Amino acid sequence: MGDFGVKNDIPVELAIDKPNLQVTDPDEPQYSDEQIAMSRPDPEFAALFNTPFPSGGFFTSAPITELRAQHAAMEKAACDKTSTLNTRESIIHIRMRDGHLSETRIIRPATPPEAGSPLIILIYGGGYLLGTNRQLLPFARALSALFNATTVTVSYRLAPEWKFPTSPNDVWDAVTWLAEHAALLGANPSRGFILGGVSAGGQLTALTAQRAVKENLSPRITGLWVSVPVTTLTADGIPEEYREAWVSRSQNGNAPVLDVRDIKFAEDAVRPDLDSDLFSPFVHGYLASRLPRTYVQVAGLDPLRDDGLVYERYLRDAGVETRLDVYRGLPHCHYAFFPGLEASRRFCADVLLGVGWLLGREVGREEVVRAAGGALGL
Repeated sequence: MGDFGVKNDIPVELAIDKPNLQVTDPDEPQYSDEQIAMSRPDPEFAALFNTPFPSGGFFTSAPITELRAQHAAMEKAACDKTSTLNTRESIIHIRMRDGHLSETRIIRPATPPEAGSPLIILIYGGGYLLGTNRQLLPFARALSALFNATTVTVSYRLAPEWKFPTSPNDVWDAVTWLAEHAALLGANPSRGFILGGVSAGGQLTALTAQRAVKENLSPRITGLWVSVPVTTLTADGIPEEYREAWVSRSQNGNAPVLDVRDIKFAEDAVRPDLDSDLFSPFVHGYLASRLPRTYVQVAGLDPLRDDGLVYERYLRDAGVETRLDVYRGLPHCHYAFFPGLEASRRFCADVLLGVGWLLGREVGREEVVRAAGGALGL
């Protein structure tokens, strides 16, 4: 599989070249059998390292300015060397509420349908500290090619320079502008209006969807892709009936790539209001049943694992149609840091299958590889 989003060599050095701290023992008795199984390291992943596993600490491995520059360069290099699948890319700038012009990438299919394309909006991750709108561009190209969709990768301003709630407001301003002006982009949201993101982008997806229901956004968002998201920072942020299931912060506290130190570092930089509906997707429980069908991905060896699992259960219990994929024994964003793993290839293909489900257009894995694999190295 080719690299995308993040290259395989540099991030591994940054993320895991740390003192050898053991991952929290997955066999401690306070965890259920299923939680133990999800955290037990994937054999192919485990074979990459000598034991004990190195810990995460990614955000503290170098100054944030250096990490940003490295990731921006890697995202660009990955996009430059993978197939565009004959999609057409352009850049526009959307004006935010304070006058800031936010760079936005528009990816259109080679032959857009006359009736307009589905609209898919993607939001990158990076702990609210780093990342660019190129990060998910390979996915955007694949989705545009496979589903004849207009796919957009938006931007938001980063901490610590821009504190909460700048990032959720930037995403909201971009999404509402795109919804209003979809026809100018060749999109027709009545054919599907999907919002999705990874990690912090997964949280921003959930927050924007909640806000869209609260404020009656028109046209309506019809589907969500929420991948390895953060949804809360403390147990108090989890609805009470799900708190006993929220154990991955302790179980996977010293996991590779991302650990609890990284989560705390990001919190200190962003300074969110934990009770605000611009940070918590659980604030307006009465709105949950009105959210669209949602596809959730979680990694078993991730301190954020249970954020995603609880969110999926919260929606399902509210009557929302959900689809869930769990990547057992793998760390946060493994698809980007370890793209050569079979599980990483499966993750990428699953994204396309999951978005197809959101659009009501079931496709097979062979079709995904044939039509869109060149953008993701499948």
